[in-house]
Amino acid sequence: MPESLPLTVVVLTKNEAGRIRDCLDSVPFADEILVVDDESSDDTVAIARNQSPRVRVVHRKMDLEGRHRNWAAAQARNDWILSIDADERVTPELAEELQTLFRGTPEKAVYAIPRRNYIGRRWLKHGGWYPSAQVKLYKRSAFRWEETTVHCRAISDQPSGALTGDILHYSYRDIGDFIGKLNRQTTLETRKWLTDGRKMSFGKGMQRTIDRFFRAYVGKKGRKDGWIGFVAAVLGGLYQFVSYAKYWEATQRTETVPAGDAVSRPAAEPPGRRRPTLAVVMMVKNEAARLAHCLEQVQGWADEIVIVDDESSDDSVAIAKRFTPKVFVHPSRDNHDQQWNIGSDRAESEWILHIDADEIVTPALRDAIDEALRTNDGRVRAYDLIRLNFFLGHPMRRGGWRHRHRILFRRKNARCVGQGIHVRLQVDGEVAPLEAEIEHHPFQSFAQFIDRQNHYSNVEAAVLFREKGRLPWQVVRGQMVFKPIHRFWKSFIKQGGFREGRIGFLFAGLTAFFHHALWAKYWEIAENHDAVS
Repeated sequence: MPESLPLTVVVLTKNEAGRIRDCLDSVPFADEILVVDDESSDDTVAIARNQSPRVRVVHRKMDLEGRHRNWAAAQARNDWILSIDADERVTPELAEELQTLFRGTPEKAVYAIPRRNYIGRRWLKHGGWYPSAQVKLYKRSAFRWEETTVHCRAISDQPSGALTGDILHYSYRDIGDFIGKLNRQTTLETRKWLTDGRKMSFGKGMQRTIDRFFRAYVGKKGRKDGWIGFVAAVLGGLYQFVSYAKYWEATQRTETVPAGDAVSRPAAEPPGRRRPTLAVVMMVKNEAARLAHCLEQVQGWADEIVIVDDESSDDSVAIAKRFTPKVFVHPSRDNHDQQWNIGSDRAESEWILHIDADEIVTPALRDAIDEALRTNDGRVRAYDLIRLNFFLGHPMRRGGWRHRHRILFRRKNARCVGQGIHVRLQVDGEVAPLEAEIEHHPFQSFAQFIDRQNHYSNVEAAVLFREKGRLPWQVVRGQMVFKPIHRFWKSFIKQGGFREGRIGFLFAGLTAFFHHALWAKYWEIAENHDAVS
């Protein structure tokens, strides 16, 4: 056991059961270890308390990061603080350096410590990621954190120094985790801009996006880290892009059109012209806020309603049962093809219209479906409807967002054959276009868009590797580097996204990025697979 040093290690936690043990094991030299927990719902607190008799746990809900850190330091029994996070580890070299420092009297009041930042198991040595020194060791009486939401500055009027031993920072479990944290941090960044009254123009936002990428990849030699260096540089630019997008979103006064406004209840069909029976099938997960309004548009028009619930934790099942007895709970495990097939198998009607809770069947669409099914001579087995996407209350008629969507099909002649998020419906027979729109209201904010696309690309990358195996690097590089540029050009220029204005540009950019993210995640999976084989 190393000698006990007169300092308190302060560790901020929230649901860190998987990482807190290794973090605490790396600081056995501390006189006190103070774990400040932010309402964890997992075993973080229990693990911390059982790890060492030197561990003391206190509780506080995070508000402003800087204020939270200042409060945590005030609870310590020692004036000297070593501040680390649950995803950080003190290396043996740093521990030895701290032992040497405290055998005497530290000459400085504040010390910066270099960090090795990791994405998964990959250490980012370039691109500004290392040494990436941060203030971690300080004398509480001579120091405070700026009380702001994110990226709080260290404030002290005392002399500062630097240590040479590293902290290992396992900042991101993988690329998906990186994007998830980026999504949360950019929301805080935008809130900080608005609180401070900072103005951000479109030109400045894009200039910062481009500058961040080239500064990391070229200026700071991120290219030396190989493909992960390129991905990290792209993500650095994305941080600026998304921060601007959320700032623009917050400063707009777009009147959000509630889904299905002015939609009347279905009228009875003329006698003698009954169409074939039709089931509305829905796949649902935690859609209590939107489900009833969606189902009201098809109740009394569809011959039956079938709901397949993906183990919702809200009131979705109870709401669904108000409209239909055919409610089935089945975990999807991100296999949407399976869920579609389960819904089709539970239906009894001849035809199926498969919709989501964020889609609205308007009166015009109902009339178009009724007419198509009544006049169908039996040759057409499925119809491609037009899906009109609404973003932030704005109907996106250009940029590729108004597109064909195969969701109306004859039950006995169609089957889903994929295993992922994007359903692959195989139809035995003729497919015809139906010139009618279904309204789709998928995203209420940029944050929601990023969160959902991050999840989808996680799933699709795993499916891609499972189906394709390891593709040549040249193929993956083309998909990561050149294809996103083509996707942006196609959406914004060729398909007229520029006519949607600022929102067309921002969504074209984010869509291009998530194509890059899909293939970066695919390559990450392939590399990890090779490493353990």
